[in-house]
Amino acid sequence: MTRPLSVFLCHASQDKPAVRELYKRLSAEKWIDPWLDEENLLPGQDFDLEIDRAIHDADAIIICLSSLSVTKEGYVNKEIRRALDVSDEKPEGSIYIIPLRLDDCEPSFSRLKKLHWADYFTPNAHEKLIKSLRLRATALGLETQENAGKAAPAETDLSLHQFVEILPQEGAKATHPFWIGKYPVTNSQYERFLNSGDFSNPVYWLDFPKFDMNCAPVGDWGKTGLDFLREELKKVDTGIVKPRFWDHKDFGILNPHHPVVGVSWFEANAYCEWVYKNWTHLPEGRENPRLFPKQIRLPLNTEWTTAYGGDVPDKRYPWDAPGEATTSLKVILERANVEESGFGHTTPVHAYPLGQSPFGVMDMAGNVWEWQANFFIKDFEWLAFRGGSWYHNQFVDRVTGRQFFHVSRPAKAWNDYGFRMVVIPR
Repeated sequence: MTRPLSVFLCHASQDKPAVRELYKRLSAEKWIDPWLDEENLLPGQDFDLEIDRAIHDADAIIICLSSLSVTKEGYVNKEIRRALDVSDEKPEGSIYIIPLRLDDCEPSFSRLKKLHWADYFTPNAHEKLIKSLRLRATALGLETQENAGKAAPAETDLSLHQFVEILPQEGAKATHPFWIGKYPVTNSQYERFLNSGDFSNPVYWLDFPKFDMNCAPVGDWGKTGLDFLREELKKVDTGIVKPRFWDHKDFGILNPHHPVVGVSWFEANAYCEWVYKNWTHLPEGRENPRLFPKQIRLPLNTEWTTAYGGDVPDKRYPWDAPGEATTSLKVILERANVEESGFGHTTPVHAYPLGQSPFGVMDMAGNVWEWQANFFIKDFEWLAFRGGSWYHNQFVDRVTGRQFFHVSRPAKAWNDYGFRMVVIPR
């Protein structure tokens, strides 16, 4: 048979960002047809009827569970009961329901506890999930590709490497053309730097450009970045400096499409230099064929604000139309990972497509604070941030939330510090 394996994704609304990421990864396998309500339901359809139909028609059901969802009474429990009832009709011993733990939670349904869980927060969990689905497909006589069960490397996910061209209009904060990363830099992207073999090459750590509080150039940082690197290398024996939360289950490399966090301003700059020096050999160069870099660095406050869509009115979010400022918490939660979302950690950089700026730049509100190239208070060597984070509330995550709130020195690194890149074209 040539039809794809139909997979229903059962989940609570609280886990929507993580499930969107799962949906995308399953969709990349051409032999799998995942079913997700926000992707498959059409306007005007009967919600309950279509959910029932999708569950009954599914070849396999993945029940996504988290510490947030297992304690919630609601629609997801109804879906789980439906799925368990349908599973009673299946041959004993067949793979049909797959409980997928998104974090270290305890499933409340006793009938789920007898099934082997897949822990999506552990290494190789996706590969194991694909293996189970492949066995299910084989049992049903469905065809799979030769590379079924192998997760596509992040290196081939070129969408993460896109840059957006910004041609400032009259009145914009920035007055020069530039390109800005469509997404913050992710764990999978930063991992390439760690594994490059020349992470500690001094050329990546010298002469970072220096800008004052008005975003005017004021020389460079000389060997300050290299001094930082050498001090950090004394603490390890690997020849590389991992981000501070690299091995954390919620923030680190186990979450390849989450923004990299726990990086200092120096490390963020060194990564920019590494991409610049290796541009033609990286996906960034292939994915942006019209772009020939003269410089790659962190954004200036003026550039970041322009890509955001401006700062008028001062309470606006990147998705707001000109002159408007969102006040509805429901709308904000559909568009950004903020404290009120309740996740307590980062989410995939492409999890909130409704939150894009007028230029199509993603994740500029919430998720992680983004290091800027310029000073905020020069006398104290405090550098600017923009964007807010998962740790801060909806009000901090507005366009001006950073102005008198969050600054840091270049050696600091925390679990809501990230960055994106800017390219100045030739």
